[in-house]
Amino acid sequence: MRLDTANRSFAGLLGASLLAGMFVFCGAVGCVLVVLVVRQVETHGIDALTGHSLWPAVAFIVIVGAGVAMGISSLVRQVGSSRRLTRRVAALALALPDELHEAALRARLGGRVVLVDSPERFSFAYGALTPRVAVSRGLLEVASAEELDAVLEHERYHVRNLDPLKVLLARALPAAFFYLPAFRSLNERYVAGRELAADRRAVDKWGRKPLAAALFKVVRAPAWPELQTAAAIGGPELLEVRVAQLESGSEPPMDAPSRVALAGSLIGALVLTGLFVASVVSFGGASAVAHATGAHLGALDIAGAVLCAAPWAAGLWLGYRWLSRRTRREP
Repeated sequence: MRLDTANRSFAGLLGASLLAGMFVFCGAVGCVLVVLVVRQVETHGIDALTGHSLWPAVAFIVIVGAGVAMGISSLVRQVGSSRRLTRRVAALALALPDELHEAALRARLGGRVVLVDSPERFSFAYGALTPRVAVSRGLLEVASAEELDAVLEHERYHVRNLDPLKVLLARALPAAFFYLPAFRSLNERYVAGRELAADRRAVDKWGRKPLAAALFKVVRAPAWPELQTAAAIGGPELLEVRVAQLESGSEPPMDAPSRVALAGSLIGALVLTGLFVASVVSFGGASAVAHATGAHLGALDIAGAVLCAAPWAAGLWLGYRWLSRRTRREP
């Protein structure tokens, strides 16, 4: 897998999420704060939840719990949209004409291209675990053979890089870490980067002219409510930067997270850190927390957390590589 801007941005987003999740969810909440709250309730009854000594811990748990709920809600909503989109495409599917079948073979997308009975002009990659490419009848009627090749080469990048699956995760992570606004900026950087990388792949294979001609024909997607949350598709807001790349022949500079996003993330991190420290202090200090929970938060504890997280990270990577290899085989 080539680490272009899109893949670097996604790797950064996923890596930051794993790091934050390991310490926020597993460490601070699972190993310390929940145990402290339970111990206090066991000792002083349910009224302890309203006491001043527990409010920092409760506030921390509520903030993080809200993020978990929002992330799960985003995943559920997107998975539902993905299923509805798959059913819609299947209901509108037409027999593949020879010209599209041959173009799919040239793009090494044999068995993964679906012709959709729609007069609108569009194409997109969809399907989180089994990515495919939808091409509309309207686009097929107006696109030349060269333009169709450029479109399918663009979509092939999305298929080979599992972008429909990455989009699902990239949208859920900023929701789960809503208190760290920089995650949203990384998501936007990834969305722009994947379209630019897919365009470069098409230009390298078929040249600028076919892609430029096709770009203005397919940039607008159909008004399907489930499409924007379930497919790897670039909207009109990315047209300017994509045209700039075609004109210059090189990738335009990608915006880094804004100062506002970075400042908001720093404030969010400081607030959570302050709540955690206040929770420890109100319970009697680090030694009391260590005695109550067994979490000393020393070097060995941190090393243990990393070792516990390593199999999950390795499993995610191996799962991704397996799915990626599946995209190289025709169904």
